[in-house]
Amino acid sequence: MRQHRLRLAMLGLLLLTACQQPDAGPPAEHADLASADFLIKNARIYTSNEQQPWAQALAVKDGRFAYVGDEAGLSRFTATEHYDLQGQLLIPGLIDGHAHPGYVSVEDFGEVTGDTPEALLASVKHYADTHPDKKWLRLCCWPTAMFVQGAEGPRKEQLDAVVPDRLVWFESETAHDFWLNSAALAELGIDAGTPDPKPGLAMYTRDTSGEPTGWVKEGAGVQHFAEHFALATAERQAAHKEQVAETLQVLSRHGITALYDAGNKGFGDRVYQVISELEEEGRLPLRYYGTYQIFTPARAKTAVAELLRYRETYGGERLRFTSVKIFMDGISANQSAAYSEPYLGSQSSTQPMLSVNELRDLLLELHAAKLDLMVHSIGDLATRTVLDAVAAAQASVDGELYPKVTVAHLALIDPADLPRLQQLGVVANFSPWWFGVTPHDVVADLLGPDRYNRMYPARSVFDSGATVTFSSDEWWGGDMLPTYISPYLG
Repeated sequence: MRQHRLRLAMLGLLLLTACQQPDAGPPAEHADLASADFLIKNARIYTSNEQQPWAQALAVKDGRFAYVGDEAGLSRFTATEHYDLQGQLLIPGLIDGHAHPGYVSVEDFGEVTGDTPEALLASVKHYADTHPDKKWLRLCCWPTAMFVQGAEGPRKEQLDAVVPDRLVWFESETAHDFWLNSAALAELGIDAGTPDPKPGLAMYTRDTSGEPTGWVKEGAGVQHFAEHFALATAERQAAHKEQVAETLQVLSRHGITALYDAGNKGFGDRVYQVISELEEEGRLPLRYYGTYQIFTPARAKTAVAELLRYRETYGGERLRFTSVKIFMDGISANQSAAYSEPYLGSQSSTQPMLSVNELRDLLLELHAAKLDLMVHSIGDLATRTVLDAVAAAQASVDGELYPKVTVAHLALIDPADLPRLQQLGVVANFSPWWFGVTPHDVVADLLGPDRYNRMYPARSVFDSGATVTFSSDEWWGGDMLPTYISPYLG
């Protein structure tokens, strides 16, 4: 087995789980034996090594595995600490397959609250009155259920009534849609003639005359972040760096040894500069895999080149860039998720970010560059499009298609597509805390009971034989760990 750096924090957690204290080491007369820091025996050790997937014992020296194998092999070592795990499971570490830790503190929101629309808008006005020097009033978080009824959502006139002459950017609780007042729309140059990056998905909701209503969905809003909400001051940049460093230490202490950062809403350069600096300073405690996010069709055209630029500019031993991330659809609550059947009360369905042929071409570009792909996919149409594109790309190459494709969320999948995950080698990724933690009546009303009751079919995906991974899909850090980003929740 290749030598892997051992994460001592993870071993400490696992040893605590075993409820064992170290027993006495071997007698001093065994001076001819190789020395180790500690030995572990009577364990079920999963190695992640295809040639030796399981072992019963290991020895650790200077933070590295000196031996992994059966218990007989421990006879070659001496150590002052011995641990008997009594048959319990030990793994080299936990990998969070979908996270956003670099984004912590980038969201410099003003927090407003209210149990009714009137109370929430009063809170918006209070925040504006008490922060007279802010050019942008960037606020969070308006409740979807409070303002979304079918295809209708929040309107600019409601914000104009309380803040008519300041720029208001109000993010929803889902982080997938945004509420702007008239002044903000004008500042961004958004009017009836502004094209939607992807109609139905990354879009500006409009009234019957074509004028934007102020409800902005998905990438249509995200595309403005890095330009208008950059961390402009040295103080903010330093605070961001230290909060990211603290978050990564918390994750490491809880046994996370590697993670995939699934993107930072256009702040990639800022985030990866921070991660690169932490690695140079010896403060990056885990392996960190970065990405380039595709949240508008235009970004698909530059994705490979940009990811390779990230690698050249920021890549290191622990910070690596091996995968692109694409939003093939949005979320159900704002009707940007792509389903094969229309939302209730609607005559049309949202289409995925890319067509089968467009995604096939992206996969072939990734194949040439030897890069992987992660996909955000909520609706069954989005997932079927991904599977069709993978099949088309596989048929277009000699030998094996390089990109390992991971589909995140899989909120609804057609039963006919379940076996295709395993057949095509597509990995399914779930964030278990999504599973019924917050009942969402808006989604139930939009999908109807049949589709709603079939959402997040993790058991069916397991039974299909597909490879399944778990993740947090969060960025908030230590205070959220027990409820949201705990890898043990599933």
